[in-house]
Amino acid sequence: MELDKKIVREMIIDFLRLMNKFNKLSKQTFDFGTGDVLYPTEMHVIDEIGKKSGVTVTGLCKLFGVTKGAVSQIVGKLSRKGYVTKVRNENYGKEIILSLTPKGKKAFDAHIKLHDAIDEDFARTLGDIHPKQVHQFTDILKRIENHVDVYISLKE
Repeated sequence: MELDKKIVREMIIDFLRLMNKFNKLSKQTFDFGTGDVLYPTEMHVIDEIGKKSGVTVTGLCKLFGVTKGAVSQIVGKLSRKGYVTKVRNENYGKEIILSLTPKGKKAFDAHIKLHDAIDEDFARTLGDIHPKQVHQFTDILKRIENHVDVYISLKE
C-alpha cells in the first residue's frame, strides 16, 4: 500500500513543526548545579562522555551525526569551562580521549536525574501506547533519517 502524497506532505509539516520546537528547546540554557548555564548540546556531550569511558571526538561525531569541527568546538568550550579533560592517546597520537572532571561529573549526575524524571513523565504520557506501536514508530523514524541522509549526501 502506497501512502497518499497529501498524507506525506501533512506528516512532513508535522515533523518540521516538531523539529522547530526541538530547535527552540536546544537554545534554552540550564544550570545543572555547577553555577554555569549549559546548552542542551553541551550537556548531551557531557552525558555521552560520562556514559562512555574513553570516548573520542570521532566517537561523538558518529553518535551525534555532526562534523569533527562541531564536536571539537563544544569539547573545547567544555574544557575551558572545566567540565571535560582531553588527553592524547599514547598509542595513537591523533586521537584525543575525553573524560569528565569532578565538575563535569556533577553536571552529568544532575542531568541523569533530570532525564529520569522527564523519561518517567513521558512514559506516563505514552502509557496507553502498545510497545508494538512504539517499535513501529522507531522504525519509521529510522526510515525518515535514512531518507534524509540520501538528500544530505547529494549536497556533499
